[in-house]
Order: sequence, then structure tokens, then C-alpha cells
Amino acid sequence: MEASYSQASTGRPRSIHEGFSVLDFELRFLALLAAMTVRAAGQAPAVVGRSPGLGEWVGYLKLARQQLDGCGTVPADRVGQAVARALDLYTDGVPGAPNLKQLRDHLSHGGPLPTGETELATLDGLVHAIADAVVESLGDAELSVRRADSGELRPSFVWAGHEVALWPFLYAEPNGVWHLFSRFVGAQPTFLRFGGGPGSGSPSGEAVRAALHPLLKPKKTDRTRADFVRDVEQDLRGFADDDSEPVYADHDQGFEFYWDKATGEGTGTQPRRDYFRLGPDYARQWRAESGWVPYSDYLRSLANWQVVATRLRQKLEQLENQLAKEEHDTLGWASREHRITRMAKVVVSDMDGSDAQPARTFAELIDGVDEYLQADRGQTQVVFINGEAGIGKTRAMLDAAKTRTREVEQALQAGQPSDKALFLYVRSTGQVLDSLRTVVDSAVASTRNLTDKGVKALCRNGLMTLLIDGFDELLGGVGYSDAIGSLRPWLDELGGRGVVVVSARSSYYMGQYRSSVERANEQGMPYVRHRVAAVQRWSPEDVAAFLDEYGVPPESLARLSEGDRHLLGLPFFAHALAEMTLDPEEGEITGNTLAERLLTKYVAREERKLVMGQGDAALLSSAELRRMFEYVAEFMASREEREADIGELQDAAELAIDDELSSRRHLKQRLPVLCGLAAASDDTSASRFRFQHELFFDQFLAGAASHYLLDGKRSVFQAMLKQSPWRSATVTGVVTAAGAQRVVQAVADFAPRLRRTQEQIESTVAATNLGALWSAVIDETGRMPEADLLNAVFADELDLSRVRGVNSRIAGCELSGLVLPAAGGWSLRLENTSVKKIRVTGSPADLAGLRGVRHADLVELQLPNEFLYRRERILEKLEHYGAEVVDAEGRDKALPPVEALAARHYLTTMARRVEKSVILRSDHQPEDNRLKWAQEYGPDVWKRFVKELLDSKLASDDPFSASGERKVRLRLKCSAAAILANDGTRPGTREFWSRLEGN
Repeated sequence: MEASYSQASTGRPRSIHEGFSVLDFELRFLALLAAMTVRAAGQAPAVVGRSPGLGEWVGYLKLARQQLDGCGTVPADRVGQAVARALDLYTDGVPGAPNLKQLRDHLSHGGPLPTGETELATLDGLVHAIADAVVESLGDAELSVRRADSGELRPSFVWAGHEVALWPFLYAEPNGVWHLFSRFVGAQPTFLRFGGGPGSGSPSGEAVRAALHPLLKPKKTDRTRADFVRDVEQDLRGFADDDSEPVYADHDQGFEFYWDKATGEGTGTQPRRDYFRLGPDYARQWRAESGWVPYSDYLRSLANWQVVATRLRQKLEQLENQLAKEEHDTLGWASREHRITRMAKVVVSDMDGSDAQPARTFAELIDGVDEYLQADRGQTQVVFINGEAGIGKTRAMLDAAKTRTREVEQALQAGQPSDKALFLYVRSTGQVLDSLRTVVDSAVASTRNLTDKGVKALCRNGLMTLLIDGFDELLGGVGYSDAIGSLRPWLDELGGRGVVVVSARSSYYMGQYRSSVERANEQGMPYVRHRVAAVQRWSPEDVAAFLDEYGVPPESLARLSEGDRHLLGLPFFAHALAEMTLDPEEGEITGNTLAERLLTKYVAREERKLVMGQGDAALLSSAELRRMFEYVAEFMASREEREADIGELQDAAELAIDDELSSRRHLKQRLPVLCGLAAASDDTSASRFRFQHELFFDQFLAGAASHYLLDGKRSVFQAMLKQSPWRSATVTGVVTAAGAQRVVQAVADFAPRLRRTQEQIESTVAATNLGALWSAVIDETGRMPEADLLNAVFADELDLSRVRGVNSRIAGCELSGLVLPAAGGWSLRLENTSVKKIRVTGSPADLAGLRGVRHADLVELQLPNEFLYRRERILEKLEHYGAEVVDAEGRDKALPPVEALAARHYLTTMARRVEKSVILRSDHQPEDNRLKWAQEYGPDVWKRFVKELLDSKLASDDPFSASGERKVRLRLKCSAAAILANDGTRPGTREFWSRLEGN
């Protein structure tokens, strides 16, 4: 067996790793021999660990030496001498060689394995000396081998008639392959194999397994420790060489892993042996040179934290400079040493809009992320940053990431600890159709020692948070049909821990994400809680302060129209106004609105790039170039992407001039110089065009759509409605350019509800755009259109509070929210229409004008002085104030028991929040006191709900490792909607409702 470790055939010296493998084998063999020698003497040997490592073998030999001294047999004397000699050598070192203690301490404190000749010589000397001691103890022993009924060969050593049987720790196959016990941590023991075949394997018979159990330590049932072991192994894979496998072993104070760390320098690796334990209060710890320290310190050490912080900060500054350069090149904005801005404010709520909190700064949102990371809540939190184009999502996320990297970097440079998480900012722009893994790998490439897998390890442990800017843009149109698809692998590997922050382009995307999560929940979605942070527009005070700091005269603001002043709530337009006001050449640019002036300036700058020589006319006029950009935006929308290739740019130019490119000399060659054309390679044909800002895409798309309306091409306009979701800037731009009346005529007879399944996504897009157009028309005109509102999806709230004389019909629609008119005397009939939230801004008595409402769809009714969430209370109030409720059959009957009402409320809320799990304390009460919906009926009713779910096997309560009080995850085994349906398709649902209803 020892000869299997020889390096004679390789022609190279033994490495440190190989030396420790031999040392482990020798101490393992000697320890198992000692155990069986004690047993042969009629005594019970100390039990062997189930997965012992080098440290545990040394500890076992110390116990065995004491037992062997009391046996009084010849084998015990011989083996005892070998044990004593091996321990002395291990402790004191080999005479004439450097002491091994320094190397041993270095390794046990997490140091990398050295490769110096001195250390190698020391280890080699120890290996040879221990081998000599073992051989000497066996010098006067005979080897006896018996064949068992099961076929394996069972060896024994015999000293002067005293036999020491080595089975079940050691046995051989008839073909001469020897098996030495390695570990027994699962259903099968593992043995090292010598003499042929793979290096390890498991016995096929039951006899070996049964014989091992009394000789080994009992199986550990500590779930917290098992979770720690599993998590460490998963984390190590994020930093390990791809060809290596972390090797686990028990240790006297915890456990250890031997593994090869990828160094980030070519294909180099660094062998490591690291030790871990659960400290006081189950704190996860790693043994460093200074002693036991938090496990998070270990991961920071692996990542080289200060270098990571520095290089991420450098990368973010480069990106910030790139954005400033794009603004200068495209818009003519001056480059400023200190950028003037205002911190964004957000309103945070749950995914369904509930639990909305007062507006807070973006910095306070980040503080909340830090708090969540430290609490280990048992659910990965996904925070969506929502807001209009130009509202400052990119700047807010970029600033947060850069500020944090600078804080961590400066603290570490000053020698101070920093426990704050780093934010890895990932920008989707220019990376359409890339996978999230590819984009993350690209984002950390500059660190030279992190990969996507390493980032996941850091995120799982609260040391890093992923910020994805424009998440839905990564996969182009695929992002809508399977909105969760590209994010799910990340959520799976985070395993209910960490935070991911993403920004998305539209409310429509949030709806598609919700549907995608509902489907994924049926397929075993990981533990996730969603929050939405809606970025708020700047207040008039914010705008005035910003313009004043910029040096814009107050009269410039006063001259603007009301519509333009409203636009200044978007930081992009406030910045644009400041730059245009201070630009001495701005007088040459005229336009009706701020948005129009901005587009005109954008086109004028691009037009100058198409001039061949001084005094020559541009190859495209301003009108032609603008029309070309409109076609480009239309092409992008048709593919649900924000990039176009050079071929599409050329096609758009031909459509704009209504002729072939060859009709204008040099135009084809000159098109690639347009700003926004980014080369993906040295090949111009592989270049991709994109607009400098998403607002330009929105405005040019609005121009394309309004052109079709103005030209009377209503069918083409309607076809555009089906292509991709329009954001508010596009919708507003269409209504402004084409006029509200023309829009109403185009959509009044438009029915986007298609029945064929393969067209469902397309129809939802059209219905959502239709709802947005109706809202914009109502907002523009201040009145309801004469036509009925049919087959529309209102992703945002339909606000009728300032509309007078409402006498309208809404049929076949879906409304996320409905704000009723403040003035009385209105009438609104709903037919086959679902409304999630209703807000009454006038007198509650005005509800008498609401006809056809379905209370089962309502999750919230907001009266002037009262918020209602319970289904039965909502119905009671609607009927009290005279609203016509069409689904209130049987209301004269007695209400079901409160437990059944509560269960419907809980499950409806979970379905609305697309969540399948709730984190509970040990008493089965919600761990998060902010879950007001779970507290609506009191703690006893909630506890009964949980009990019945568990008893009906509709849910499980899975414990998980967390600091402090024991916690469990209540996880539904099917969707909340399936339990609510109670249609017999899910086992246990009928029993669940029957018990709650007292039947």
C-alpha cells in the first residue's frame, strides 16, 4: 500500500500535498491497527471518527497509546512502541531535520502549503521515520489471510500466537486489491483502494457496513454543523481550481477541508488546508494565525478583499467617465470635475404594492440591504428598482456601488476592519443576449481573482450584493417570455440567502416577471422575497435647488410651459435644461417642448458627423436623419432589443431617403461614425448601434408610431402596439404628437385579446399598451373618452380623481388600481373586469355610482380614513355605501368560521406576492413583524393556519441555520392558488378546508 505513494516512476520529487497524503495514510494505518489491537486484547477501543483527517488521527493515537499501555499483550506492546515513536516524531520532529512544528502551525492556521526544499525535506524525513517505526513493530508478526463466506479476504497480524484481526478496517479482494477504511458519512462507507481500479470505492455487501458501526462514532445529528459543512464546501468551489475536489475531514475542534485554490495567475493553484468550527452561539469560524475568527473573514481573505475593493472602484470610475464622455459626445454636455446631482428617493413596497413605506433616500435603501444581509432572514431578497426612463436609476445604482467600494477600500487602507458588503454593479447596455454568468464574469475580470462562482459565494454570505442595471435587457425579448429564467440559476445557488438588486425598464416587465415566478413556483422555486423600490421624481424644490447650484437663472425656469416643468422631475431633463441654458450656441435650437429641443439637438450633432468636407451639405438632412432614427427604434421594438446591427441601420437610412444608399455617395461608408455605434470587434459589420440614452429610444419610437397615425396608417400603428411594451415617454409622446382624438379613433375598435396560446404574450403586450394610451388620453384631456374602454390592461393606476362627469363603461379589462373621481355624480360600470385596488378620493357615499365590481378580485379598498384588506370587510363596506357587487351571492348566509376566512386571506396574500414561503420563529409566528397581513386575525388564528397546513401535508417547516433564535421556513408544497381552488387536484386541500370550516 505504501508503495502506491512512491514517486520513483514519475522521476520528480514528492510535493507537499503528496507528502501529507502519505503521512495521512501512515497515521491512518497505525491508528486502525491500534484500535484492532486493543479490541483483540478484549477491551473496547476508542471509537474512530466517521471522516477523520490528519489532526483527528493524531488525537486518536494519543488515546490509543493510553489504552495499549493497559492491555498487557505482545501485540499491544509492539504496536504501542510504534504509536509512541510516531507521536514523538510528529511532535518533536526528525533528528537532524528542521522542526515540523512551524510548518504544522502554519498549515493549521490556514496558511498555503509551501513548496520550499526545506519543508519538503522535513516532511519526507518524517514520512520515512514513521514508516520505519511501523515496519519495526510488524517485524516479528506473521500475516494471516482468511477467505470469508462473502468472498473477501480478511487479514490478521499474529505475534507469538496472539492474533489481531484487521477486518472490517482492512480487507482485500481475491484479485489482490486492498481496501483501507477512509470514512463513513453517508449511506455507504468509503475505502481507499490499493492495487488497481479507482483510488476509492464502497463495499457491495452489508457485512462490512454492519461491522463498522460499533467501531465508529455515532452519526452526528447536528443540523447546524451539517449545514455549515455543506456551505463551506459550496463556497470553496467558488475559489477552487476547476480540476480539484475539496476533501473533507473531521477535526478535533470541528472539521477541515484540503483543496486547491485557483490563484488567478495563469493555471496556477495553491494547495490549502483550512480548519472550521461552530463557536459560541453557533457562530461560524475559521482558524487564522491569530486564532478563531468569523467565517466571513476567511472569505474576504480568499478574495483578497482590499484588492477587490480597489479594482472594483477603479472599474466603476472608468464606467462613470465613460457615461460622461457619451453625454459630451452625444449631447454636448460639458465635462465637469464635480457632477451636480440630487440623491434619488424611493418608495419601497412588496411586489403587490402592499406594505408601502414612506419615501426614503437611495442611501437608506442601501442601508436596508445591509440590514437584511446581516439578519440572515432565510429568503433571498430580490429588490426591483423601478422608474421612468431618465429618472436616474443608473446613476443611483452606480453611485451606491462606487461609494461603498471607496468606503471599504479606505477603511482597509487605514488598517480598520470593514464588515460592509461590496456592491457589484453590472450594466446590461451593450450586452444583449449575454447570459448573466457571462456578464458577471466580465464585471469581475479586472479583480483577477474572482469569477461568477466566487461572487455567488460572497453573495451567499452577505459580503457582496449584485446590482443589475437594466436586467430585462440582457436577454432581449426572451426577458419577457421567461422573465425569471436568467435570474433563477443565481437564486438557486444563493439558496435563500443574500440580496439581488435589479432595475427594469417598465411596469409591463414587472407583470411578466410576476407571471414567470408563478410558473417557477410550481417547479420548485427557491426561497425568495420580492420588494419593489419605485424611484420618485424630483420635487419642484429639488429641481429649483439643482438648477440654482448649476447656475441656471430663475427666469429660465419661469419661461417653461407647465408640461416642461413637469418633465424636470426627471433628472435627465433637468440636466438637459441646465446644459442647454448655459450653452452659448443654444439659441440656434428651437422647438415646442423641452423633449423636442433635446431631440433636435441630438439629431443636429449627429447630422454634423455626416458632412464629408468643409462647406459640404450633410449626407442626410435633419428630417431624414430623424426619420432614420425612428425606423431604427421601430426595428429595435420589433425584436424587443435596444441594439441594432449595421445592416438595420442601412435599411433604416434607405427607408428614410426612400432610395438606395448608393444614390448618395459616401453615405454607406459614413453611417458607422454615428454616435452610439459600438464596435463588437474590428469588423465593422459586427458593430452594434444603440442610442446614448433610453429616453431617445422612447422618443424616436413615439415619433415612428405617431407618423403612422398622422399618415392614416391605423393598421400599422395597431401592429406596433403588439410588438413591445411602451414606456410612459413613448405613450405620452404619441398622444402629444398625434393628438388625443386621433389616438382614441385608432384604439377604440382595437381588440388585442387573442385566444390562441402562442399569441398570449403578444396580446398582453398590446393590451398593456392600450391601457397606457387610455390613461394618457384621460390625463391629457381631463375627461373620459366617449368610447368604451375594452380589453385593456392597466399596469399602472387608472387615476380618475380629477375627471368630472364620468359616465363610462370598462369591459374585459384588468386594473392594478382604480382611483375614483373626487367630484360626485359619476357612474362607472365594470363588466368582466378585475380591479386589485380601489381608492376613494371623494365621499364614500359616491361608491353608489360603481356598478359591476367583483369583490373577490379586490385586495385593498382605501376609503378617506380607512384601509381595508380583509375580503369580508371589503364586501361589507362596498355594499354599505351602495356599490353593485356582482359576486356577492349568498351574502345573507352566515359567514364561514374566522379560521377559514383568515386562511383565504393568508393564501390570497401569498398568491398576490408570488411567494411560497414564510420565515417563522420556533413558536410558528412570523419572524418579520412587518408582515401585517399575517397578523390581521391575531397570533392564535395564524398558528392554527400553520398547523393545518402541516397536518394536511400541504406545507413543510424546514429548519435552517441562522444566528440567534431557531427559525424555520414554512414552505408550501403547491401554489397558494391551488389550495384556494380546492378542486381536488391537490391531495390534502379538501381535508385542510374541511377542518377549518368545522365540517
